[in-house]
Amino acid sequence: MKTKGKYLFFDIECCNGHNICSFGYAIISEKLRVLEKHDILINPESKFILAPKGKRPKMELAYPEEMFLKQDNFTCYYNEIKTLLSESGYILLGHSIQSDFHFLKYACQRYKLPLFDMEGYDTQKIYQREYQAPHVESLEKIIEHLEIDDSKLTFHRSCDDALATFYVARGICKQREIELPALLEKHNDCLVKTRHLFDTKENKQLKKKQP
Repeated sequence: MKTKGKYLFFDIECCNGHNICSFGYAIISEKLRVLEKHDILINPESKFILAPKGKRPKMELAYPEEMFLKQDNFTCYYNEIKTLLSESGYILLGHSIQSDFHFLKYACQRYKLPLFDMEGYDTQKIYQREYQAPHVESLEKIIEHLEIDDSKLTFHRSCDDALATFYVARGICKQREIELPALLEKHNDCLVKTRHLFDTKENKQLKKKQP
């Protein structure tokens, strides 16, 4: 995969662990300047369950549930998201990007839409490799460890989480005194490709369907 060009950092929030309720992204220039940041709110057409079975504290989303439910569903944003993630030529990066790819696969299956090929770098894994972290860390923990100012960020707001992911990548580059393209080349094993991730008969059949 190319490692020079514009970058697209993205993040997805779900209402219950699998139904998408927001898709946010930040477009970053080759010189690591923020060109655009945008949040797309999506009606998940499902109940909000933010603390399944009481096993963890309730996650606080950045918007009231009512605001999500007033939006259109995933089908209305499918083409826009597909273009951004597979047709625009951006280098994709995300925190635990494999999870986001799974969310998109689930949405495509649910609404009987063709799944499209994507590939992107997992910044969570890159951080883990660079700092020899024994466990995967949350975006908030990594931001804290890298001593990045998060005072203007709202976590679990997809576009802000996308921007925070960019700050992590930039922070690693600064600490390691390395350019982002070189960092990505160094950690090419952190590149996740959906054609490998979802190499199943079910997925091949889904991709053949017409929207």
